[in-house]
Amino acid sequence: MHVKTRDNTPIEKILSATDIVELINEATPLEKKGKNYMGLCPFHDEKTPSFSVNREKGVYYCFGCHASGNALTFVKDHKHLSTSEAVRHLADRADIDVELSSFEHKHQKYFDINYEAMQFFKVYLHHMKEGEEARKYLESRGLDREIVERFDIGLAPGKKDALYRALTNKGLAKTDLKDLGLINEKETDEVYDVFRNRVMFPIKNEEGQVVGFSGRTYKDESKETAKYMNSPESVVFKKNRILYNIHRARRVVQEKKRLVLFEGFMDVIMAEKAGIEEGAAVMGTALTAFHARILGKVAKRIVLCFDGDEAGREAVRRFLGDLGKNAFETAVAPMPEGLDPDDYIREKGAEAFQETIDKAQSASAFLYDDALRQADLADIGGKERFKEKVFTLIKPLSAFEKDHFLQRLAKDLGTSPETLEEDFRAQKRPDMPRVPTYEKAAFPLPDQKFKKAERGFIHYFLKDEYYARKFLRDFDAVTYVDKRARDIQLEIFELYEMHPQSCIHPDLFAARLTKRQREYFEEHVRFERYPYNEDEFEDFLRVMHEYVKRNRIENLKRRKAETQDIQEKIRYQKKIDAINMEVKHGQGKNHPGAH
Repeated sequence: MHVKTRDNTPIEKILSATDIVELINEATPLEKKGKNYMGLCPFHDEKTPSFSVNREKGVYYCFGCHASGNALTFVKDHKHLSTSEAVRHLADRADIDVELSSFEHKHQKYFDINYEAMQFFKVYLHHMKEGEEARKYLESRGLDREIVERFDIGLAPGKKDALYRALTNKGLAKTDLKDLGLINEKETDEVYDVFRNRVMFPIKNEEGQVVGFSGRTYKDESKETAKYMNSPESVVFKKNRILYNIHRARRVVQEKKRLVLFEGFMDVIMAEKAGIEEGAAVMGTALTAFHARILGKVAKRIVLCFDGDEAGREAVRRFLGDLGKNAFETAVAPMPEGLDPDDYIREKGAEAFQETIDKAQSASAFLYDDALRQADLADIGGKERFKEKVFTLIKPLSAFEKDHFLQRLAKDLGTSPETLEEDFRAQKRPDMPRVPTYEKAAFPLPDQKFKKAERGFIHYFLKDEYYARKFLRDFDAVTYVDKRARDIQLEIFELYEMHPQSCIHPDLFAARLTKRQREYFEEHVRFERYPYNEDEFEDFLRVMHEYVKRNRIENLKRRKAETQDIQEKIRYQKKIDAINMEVKHGQGKNHPGAH
């Protein structure tokens, strides 16, 4: 919102000089209705105007898709710009000279270099003779000119150092190009482009800044040549923090009330061409805590659409567990055996694909079908194992859902629902349900000391970056007692990474939190009266190590109880004994291999 601050900051000057009605009227016609102006929302399709703009307050709100904000957020979301780019756009529009360094990321020069590289690749694809073959290849894959331009796809030419020469001629430093993995150097000091003869797909972060590239071969290459080549990890490109296309998808997600998560960026691109514009993809095979934080900002419902092979199904099972632990509502749009989303769209068409996404099955339904597919129902032992797996699956579900699956199970096993109901009631409660739903009590209820430590960390992290760095050295994975506390900690870590500083002002930090996080912050983080003490921080670290190890042990006990293989049981018990020895002797860093 357009809020006046105590000091007249550059952004306040820009917002004060920007007539939000005139700004938005350039994107969608507005008509005065009482104190406000109304028009069709530029962020979603509608026939009746529901987009309201208040000139006096400098804000807008859509009663349909709930888009809201001020002139800065409007430019960011409508033009898909980063914060610094949006500030620059508004400053130029208002003819205001402003120092933009305070709005720029500490690694802005790397974003700018990647942007220049992206523009170079686009020129080669669309305007150079060498791009003709690549354009035909893209057309053969179903990527027309419109979709290619929408995703800024380009071409890395075959010449050894074309990109290097083009960028250094613009005054960009060789060392910076090397840091980003765009060029490399031989022992003879001969410089060469890393990407050559590849169709280039830029990878952007949630702000829309180019952080890296993925290059795909398009000519007949030897089997020794990797089909895809990604930028190496750098100060701006960390795969475990990137969700491909999230910067473009967020507005459609608000309208559709869902985000469709794919395995790869090509699936995202083809899905958008087929009408599914709310797609994103992870850059790997694991969902990290940073992914969950980004997703949590834009969506509550996640639909998984992965490849229809065993690897794809395994990824779905893993992602359902990870998403469930983070309180997402999950569903699955399964692909037929052997088909990925791209193949499915080609074979069945866009309409059939949209219907598959719209009719995505619940996580429980997918897991039931998956268990049935793997079950051996030819003998009584296989039936019993399948039955027990389904019982574990449906244990935490509602009475209605339990009855539904028991009816299905009775039909699949050729028995009566009454018999299964009797067996189900007699079954002992498992240690931990497999259904991917988040529950604070998935492990034994945490002692108060664990909650106290988690809240205490927030005070120390805000006080000095030293404590955040020390915590991250001790814990290399995200473990939490209360998800709200953990999300707040992740926000602090990200803020320090973007803007290194000795401390963070709590009041200003609280302003960037979600409503739910802010309620927790105001209730539990009383920074004005907190008695900071180095020994207390060390105690908090020890307490959280204890909590992590307790959870690891409970996970292993659950797996040990579930397996029927005696050797597996022995292996799990050995791991439990090893962790108990660590606890006894105070050894080991937080390596949650059993999570």
